[in-house]
Amino acid sequence: MIRPMGARLLVKRIEQAKPESSLIVIPDTVQDKPSIFAIVFAIGKLVQGGISVGDIIILKDFVGAPAVVTLPGDEAQTECLIVNEDDVLAVTEGV
Repeated sequence: MIRPMGARLLVKRIEQAKPESSLIVIPDTVQDKPSIFAIVFAIGKLVQGGISVGDIIILKDFVGAPAVVTLPGDEAQTECLIVNEDDVLAVTEGV
């Protein structure tokens, strides 16, 4: 497992439902945008705090450095991201 250094987090993006409508045409470029939701797997020494392992967070668009890791309880390698604490916009609650 990777332990992020400094004010960084190891997260995995969670696919969000794509909006569907018969009245509005959604361009393909919007659908290619990565999900802004992610689950936290590991935390470094955060400055602001308030984020725990297992939290679902909202990220800024197009952030993070890719990291391929093997998560606990999973034999296959998973594509994750290492993001700065400042790239986290919010922690979801009750979702």
